[in-house]
Amino acid sequence: MTPEARRRPRHAAAMERRVREAAEERLRRAAVVGVFTARMASEAGLTRGAIRRKVASGQWVRLVGTAYVDATAPERTVMDPVRQRAIGAALTWPEGVLCLRTAALLHGMPIHDDGHAHVATPVRRRGSRGLVPHLFGLDDNDISRMLSFRVTSRRRTALDCLALLPYGEAERLMAWVRTRDILRLADLSDALTERRGRPGVAQLRHLLVVTRRGALSEVERRVHRILDEAGITGWVANQRIVVGGRVVARADVLITAASVIIEVDGRAAHADFEADRERLNVLTLAGYVVLRFTWRQIVDSPWYVREQIEAALRRAAR
Repeated sequence: MTPEARRRPRHAAAMERRVREAAEERLRRAAVVGVFTARMASEAGLTRGAIRRKVASGQWVRLVGTAYVDATAPERTVMDPVRQRAIGAALTWPEGVLCLRTAALLHGMPIHDDGHAHVATPVRRRGSRGLVPHLFGLDDNDISRMLSFRVTSRRRTALDCLALLPYGEAERLMAWVRTRDILRLADLSDALTERRGRPGVAQLRHLLVVTRRGALSEVERRVHRILDEAGITGWVANQRIVVGGRVVARADVLITAASVIIEVDGRAAHADFEADRERLNVLTLAGYVVLRFTWRQIVDSPWYVREQIEAALRRAAR
């Protein structure tokens, strides 16, 4: 074999490597924050064999649907997995809108991540490798844009989750969205009319009934019963406390004339209130008396809770 003939295979291999590297570079540029589909890889110039080898070797990891990420890429370790799945869902079903749990997590709501991407689709679809389709219509004002994908608006997301998630999770979310003014009672009332005959209406109606007086959990309803049985009036529930022109806290109960705040400790909806001792100082300096009770005290020792509240009212009346 002549030297020229021996060089020919090496030259062909080098050319093949350069072509593959150029295709990989085009794919990196086309990928959305490191997420891409097999079709995008093919359009970038990678052969079916090259794609199969990368998947089989574990270099490419499937996210959801037909979307992948390169496990060796630096952004793989820093990108939020919920956002990665959302991008993968949008690339697989571009006509879809992220909804329910996925949308709630994207909006920062305290919802359990089930590892799937929930997508509202305009036509009936079958679930596909981590994609969960939901067939319901959306108005333009129900949709927001986030990064490269569409997601249900914060208000629409909250209502969908309150209606369709398991009740315990929906009740906890209710406390969270109400204490952040994401939803008002009027929004729930309107939703009952708008959603008549659709799944989840009964649960929305129940949540509206049990929170109408402002109690956002069973333990808060117990506090209301303690106040009612003691004949204590002049209180409001779920009340914003404004000091110096800014909201510094949200009281589970405020006895207005006496400036007595009643808080139920140990709830996720008040986690930022509990963590921030500075706000307690602000409330105290503003003349408020803050009474905090645990779930166990309210449930097991309601007489103690009542005595403490009555003592605070007597002191305020001096």
